[in-house]
Amino acid sequence: MSTRINHNVLALTAQRNIWKTQNDLDNALVRLSSGLRINYSWDDPAGLAISERFRALIDSMSEAERNANYDINLMATAEGALQTIDEKMVRLRSLAIQASNGALTSTDRRALDQEFQLLLSEITRIATSVNYNNLNLLDGSLSGAGDEHSGLKFHVGVNNVYGQDYYYVTLHDMRASALGLTGVNVLDTLHAQNAILSIDNAIEIKDGERTRIGAYVSRLQGTIQNLQIARENAVSSESQIRDADVAAEMSNFVRAQILMQTGVSMLAQANMVPQIVAQLVG
Repeated sequence: MSTRINHNVLALTAQRNIWKTQNDLDNALVRLSSGLRINYSWDDPAGLAISERFRALIDSMSEAERNANYDINLMATAEGALQTIDEKMVRLRSLAIQASNGALTSTDRRALDQEFQLLLSEITRIATSVNYNNLNLLDGSLSGAGDEHSGLKFHVGVNNVYGQDYYYVTLHDMRASALGLTGVNVLDTLHAQNAILSIDNAIEIKDGERTRIGAYVSRLQGTIQNLQIARENAVSSESQIRDADVAAEMSNFVRAQILMQTGVSMLAQANMVPQIVAQLVG
């Protein structure tokens, strides 16, 4: 190397290496403090775009899972009301069986019919009043218009495709009139015998509704499990792209620290070279 004092190329080289080391040290420090490998778009532009899509997908999965849980709670509310209605129907049938016996007097049957009619009114009251989040569930308002796109919408997916991400659920009218119990009484043995048949039909309708609700809940539970698995895998993928490897970043940090110390020391030595050369003219 020629001996010059006007331009200290060694010092410039040392400064450039120190600047690079400083960047490495800064990056390692930022990644260790944030836990993220990608903190700015220039850290990894392609990786940032991919990870942002994963983050949007993960949040959507979490919300879809919450939707499914809300839907299960709604169905559980309807199921609880139907359980109570079930108890009333069991008592109605017992009363009809009792009133069918010819050993009872008309006064006895009037007393039985009084309880019978009150139970029918209670069935209607329960079906009319049961609601979830101000949605009446069993009064027929959610029975739909007879097509697959009517009723209550359950959105349990991350996109907007019918049949995959959302579908419609109907809840039928469970009032006494809808169950075919209008005008039913047990005032005589003939009416009591007919009441047994009407109550059996009503029980069959009610059991069919409970079966549908149970199937929907089972379906929603499977949806939640699938969303949880998918979210775990998406989080793992997003983490691999965006999260910092603490062990690797700690190694880079220590390496940058050592290089910084030696770089500063060598810069000091490079700055002394012109002084040494100047001694030639002294």
